[in-house]
Amino acid sequence: MRVSLSAAVLLALVSPAAAQDQAARLQKKIEECSRHISERFVFFGGGSGVLISADGYCLTNHHVAGLLPTTRVTLFSGRTFAAKLVCTDALGDLSLFKIDPGEDALPFVELGDSDKLEMGQYVIACGNPFGITQPDRDSKWYPTITLGIVSATHRNQQTYFDCIQTDASVNPGNSGGPLVTLDGKLVGINGRIATRYMNRVNSGVGYAIPSNQIKHFLPEMKSGGTEGKAYHGQIKGLAIATSLTDGQGARVAGVRTGTTAQKAGFVAGDMIIRVNKAPIFNRERFLGAIGTYPENTEVTVTVLRDGEEVKLPVTLDRYADGQYLPVVARNKVRAYLGAKLEERPEGLIVDYVAAGSPADACGLRDGDIILKVDGQPVRTAEEVISRVGEMSPGDPLKLTVRRGAETLNLKATLGRRDE
Repeated sequence: MRVSLSAAVLLALVSPAAAQDQAARLQKKIEECSRHISERFVFFGGGSGVLISADGYCLTNHHVAGLLPTTRVTLFSGRTFAAKLVCTDALGDLSLFKIDPGEDALPFVELGDSDKLEMGQYVIACGNPFGITQPDRDSKWYPTITLGIVSATHRNQQTYFDCIQTDASVNPGNSGGPLVTLDGKLVGINGRIATRYMNRVNSGVGYAIPSNQIKHFLPEMKSGGTEGKAYHGQIKGLAIATSLTDGQGARVAGVRTGTTAQKAGFVAGDMIIRVNKAPIFNRERFLGAIGTYPENTEVTVTVLRDGEEVKLPVTLDRYADGQYLPVVARNKVRAYLGAKLEERPEGLIVDYVAAGSPADACGLRDGDIILKVDGQPVRTAEEVISRVGEMSPGDPLKLTVRRGAETLNLKATLGRRDE
């Protein structure tokens, strides 16, 4: 029997010896990458972070340390430093800190290209799950390494606008830690996990802020942002249809007079097909692509209009929740709480709290069970929505919640939802 050269090569690749050799090479690559990223890891209390420059810039999540002007951090070597907050992005859940290493150059990780990630590609998550790390016999602090694959890219998960989904095990304490490719490049900052039934441990669905979004924000964040804060961008006055477009783009449902959208040249009926070089195939992809840029960034939005492509340069406004809802006439200014609620057998669960929202300011947290609103028992999300809908911005709202074994009384001051 004759066997072609290409077939012979394929047979050799799947032979037991070749497979064993391939596995050994993969294991060695994982070991090398694990050492590389561990040496660049930063312990933020019970959370995680990573060094991104030799002079001490490091990243973590806003929800890990973004409210702290200074904090103590520990490096892999065991050395501790005071880390100063340079800038924080509460909405995008990213904070930039700076430590002063003196004359020493610190090891750091290079930022990779998150847009080049492929589904099924191996990635490594590095972190401090449940705060379990202690110094080893050699006085080094070894973070936890977990191996997984990229489950999906360009996921739009609320204010994780364009995140990477991975099955690499991440748990509370991994927040702020690096997600890296096997060549040691940083492609994401781990920050959120999908959970059910209040079981806040790894479910195989983790989300990371992509490195390309970080690249968009880093110049402004290094300069201190606006009084220490960075803000995401948005096109005000643009209403995007929620109806499906069979992957053809995001349909413009309406444009308000005198807004940025009108001045940039958008018209109702336009089909948005690109933001800069990013292809747009539905509404969520558009929201995700725009959300990766800070305010005042000029982007080029390409729309399909009457069969022709039209490029619309636009400078992004500051993000305000609700801007992309369809245009609806209303007689009053809407009040805003900023919490997503889910009805479960155990009660009305807080599934998500928007950063910087009235819910966040009053201390409401993911996993809280809402028992009463203004002293009245509630069991459905509609009851809460109806109550907030009756109120105005600036009105107080009393929330009685159960958190673990405790019952807490919280007082929120409702905000204004911009139309």
